Amino acid sequence: MQRSGAAEATEGIGAEEIVPGPASDPFSGVKAKGLLSGAELRTGYAPSRPLLDAVINRGLALLLLPLASPLMLLIIIMQKLLVRGPVFYAGRRLGKDRKEFNILKFRTLSHSAETVTSDRTLPRRSMTETRIGLYLRRSRLDELPQLINILRGDMVFVGPRPIRPEIEDLYREEAPGYEERFRIRPGLVGFAQALMTHETPKNLRARFNRMCCRTPIRYRAAFGFLAYVGFCVLTKSARLALSGVADQFRPLAQHKWLRTGFNCPPDSKVELSAGNSTHVGAICGISDEIVQFVSTRPFPEGEHFLMLVRKRKSGRICRLRVRARIEHCEPVGIGRSGFANYATYSTTSRGARHFVERYLLQSSVISS
Repeated sequence: MQRSGAAEATEGIGAEEIVPGPASDPFSGVKAKGLLSGAELRTGYAPSRPLLDAVINRGLALLLLPLASPLMLLIIIMQKLLVRGPVFYAGRRLGKDRKEFNILKFRTLSHSAETVTSDRTLPRRSMTETRIGLYLRRSRLDELPQLINILRGDMVFVGPRPIRPEIEDLYREEAPGYEERFRIRPGLVGFAQALMTHETPKNLRARFNRMCCRTPIRYRAAFGFLAYVGFCVLTKSARLALSGVADQFRPLAQHKWLRTGFNCPPDSKVELSAGNSTHVGAICGISDEIVQFVSTRPFPEGEHFLMLVRKRKSGRICRLRVRARIEHCEPVGIGRSGFANYATYSTTSRGARHFVERYLLQSSVISS
């Protein structure tokens, strides 16, 4: 049976095993498998014939722009109704051979964000999004105007994401070999952007990007991956929009925004070894600081090391040890035979934070 382009592009790049390396590069010891195995990449970014590559990308952008126009027009109308100021954002970015260009996006941040992001990336919980900006950023629809950048020749559909000149030095210091990306035109969609998260260490993202920049592009696999990412973005956009509309007709206590930030990953659990006994609970909600789980036995309150465990569809078991404080344990259920547990937790490294974001919070474009 012939595989689809999306399957070819994503096969073998959905998991990685982290092995600690030297302090100067904590990911230099990462085993060459999964995300970090160039041998398993079905396509990369490097075009063998640049002129043909330009024709293919600009032709596809010319085809997609009219199809995306109704959605873009709707976003423009919503921006005009809900937000003061310009609809679009044009910011400097570094392209191929470090040539600067202006990237186009729908504006999602207020004017106060300029002081927050002047020399760094946007921090979590910055509270600088506009009324519609948070939705656009979560759904990734703010990137739609970059179809115009592709028509101009500044970008392509599949390639490393462009960066701001102001933070280039910050990335270069943390990711050796970072300049490899400037051999390729930046892309609307990058494999690292789609498969990893904002919390993924720059070392890991840069290492993956370097391999993609050195691997020839296979258009069938690359555009199959692009179509799958587009499907994921549109599905998430529709789900977020419908949920927001439905909340307007629900009682306050049932609003989904009360659970915003929590995720319930499938086939996930918490394990705690205390003395001669092992406690196991099923995760029913996790955020970047809190984990909630139910168990048949009460977990002891206080500070402990918890093991967060997730079984993926592939059958692979992902495990992460975190420092946690179990704050509360309460009997629940028929006959009060079960227990609801609430704990705060913290990770000890950026690699561990990447694990939580990707496998438990599932905050990447393509969920794991």
